[in-house]
Amino acid sequence: MKILQIAGRKDSGKTALAELWTRALADNGYRVGTLKHHGHGGKPLLAPGKDSTRHFEAGARAAGVEGDGLFVLAVRADQGLALEQLIGWYETLPLDLLLIEGYKYAPYPKVVCLRDEQDRDLLSLPNVRAAFSLNPALSGCMKLSDRKSCVEWVEAFLKG
Repeated sequence: MKILQIAGRKDSGKTALAELWTRALADNGYRVGTLKHHGHGGKPLLAPGKDSTRHFEAGARAAGVEGDGLFVLAVRADQGLALEQLIGWYETLPLDLLLIEGYKYAPYPKVVCLRDEQDRDLLSLPNVRAAFSLNPALSGCMKLSDRKSCVEWVEAFLKG
């Protein structure tokens, strides 16, 4: 199983990118799991309209969220934890890719989603492989509106 993180600040496109990649990869026969860090305080829920539910509805075989010591995991049944412990749960599943949304300081390969020039400091995070943006005016980033290129990038990551 390969691991890829998606890091960025609030409203930077992290969930949109995770959802795009999950849906496209699942449609192409890949088995994708997602894990979202719930950094807003309080206990997370797997509820309608929430990011983890959106991941699951996009086709993730497993979609989870952790926050305030509660780990909520939804798994398609056709067959205060540390990130490494959470990854351990996913390693028991037959997945090709685990997309981790958040945990930006973890050492895994990652992409960053940038809102504007002020977010460029995120490029100094460990193991940044690419930058993506919803902002069409931001240079040096893949545009989330170019869905085809975004999907080609993640497929190349999986194959490479």
